[in-house]
Amino acid sequence: MAKLIPYRPDRERKLGFRKVRKYASEDDAGQLELFRQERDVQKLRHLDPFEKGLQLDEKNDEMAEKLYQDAIRNSISVADSYCNLGIIYAKRGQTIKAIDCFTKALSVDPRHIEAHYNLANMYYDQGNYQLALTHYEVAMYMEEFFPEIVYNLALTHLCLEDRTKAIQTLEYYLEIADPEEHYPARKLIQLLQS
Repeated sequence: MAKLIPYRPDRERKLGFRKVRKYASEDDAGQLELFRQERDVQKLRHLDPFEKGLQLDEKNDEMAEKLYQDAIRNSISVADSYCNLGIIYAKRGQTIKAIDCFTKALSVDPRHIEAHYNLANMYYDQGNYQLALTHYEVAMYMEEFFPEIVYNLALTHLCLEDRTKAIQTLEYYLEIADPEEHYPARKLIQLLQS
């Protein structure tokens, strides 16, 4: 008989959401690097609403939400703005708004990896493992070397009681993840194989 493993999905997911991070291009300035501080001040003046929103979002400034909405209204980085706006709503516990934003990001760009990943995290946290599985698999198809997707996909297989796929996915995770991150996966594999 198989050994039962106590498992709490809401506490075990590896990482939370993945924010879209885009800044103005960092060109090699050569000797102009001496004047980097002046250049950074100039860049700030010319950021679009998405980039300004991102900077404020990283400081947990509530104005980020308005700037992402401005970017959407002005058709600037629309999918990225919806995705990051979804994370803001998710952090506030506004699940419906968060899911709506992630799905809007996907309606603008069906291959938006962060939206798939974040939507999968939302479904996982809500206990809808089948939908989480679908979005993790789509995200992994697009970016197979993203360890957090692989780990969360393994946990989703575990929640769906597919031990074999969970172990296979964890073994793949061990191939691509930083060795410092291996311990939880190795421990989980041991538990599943015992």
